[in-house]
Amino acid sequence: MYAVTMADANINAPEVPVAAASPPTRSDEQILPRNKWVPVGKSNCFLDVERTQANPIFKIAVDILKNTNFFKAFTASSIIPSIYIQQFWDTIRFDKDKGYNCQLDEQRLYLTKSTLSDALQLPQDNNNFTSPLNANTIISFVNELGYPNVVRTLSGVMTNDMYQQWRALATIINLCLTGKTSPFKRPRAPVLQILWGVVNKANIDYAERIWKEFT
Repeated sequence: MYAVTMADANINAPEVPVAAASPPTRSDEQILPRNKWVPVGKSNCFLDVERTQANPIFKIAVDILKNTNFFKAFTASSIIPSIYIQQFWDTIRFDKDKGYNCQLDEQRLYLTKSTLSDALQLPQDNNNFTSPLNANTIISFVNELGYPNVVRTLSGVMTNDMYQQWRALATIINLCLTGKTSPFKRPRAPVLQILWGVVNKANIDYAERIWKEFT
């Protein structure tokens, strides 16, 4: 066994965007003064399937993901002006009736799971989705993968303790679909549910899992 690094997983910032956001109609200072900007970490991670990889497990993980109905979510990328990212975090609000909303330039946008599904081209066939897994089922699934110790709680699951192929898959899922790099050593339930769906070729509502991570 050997550790999967960021390079092994091949998560990179895109050199050429698949799609680009429209340029702002106002100056950055008009949209949001720089003194209100917040630190923003690395984002827009995607899977570069063309780059040659020395790690054979990477190719296996990619081949598994290619057989899912949401593989495009791993390879989608976009260039968004920094000012829009800053304005998003400055204006994001939650309304109990309308849900999350934010402002981009002079337009107010309402964010839902469908917004995410459309952006990542994820399936939205609600009638045929497999029901969400409960905690006990996820725990049993992790143990069946061959986890070195018996897992008794979700909080006890460590990505780095998973066997190589599952560790690679869990790392790619967490980084590409949630954009998180620090908590990936302890994957949350939605990420493990996505891993279950990939391994079992199940038709689960992937957008719902990603939306739960966001919200």
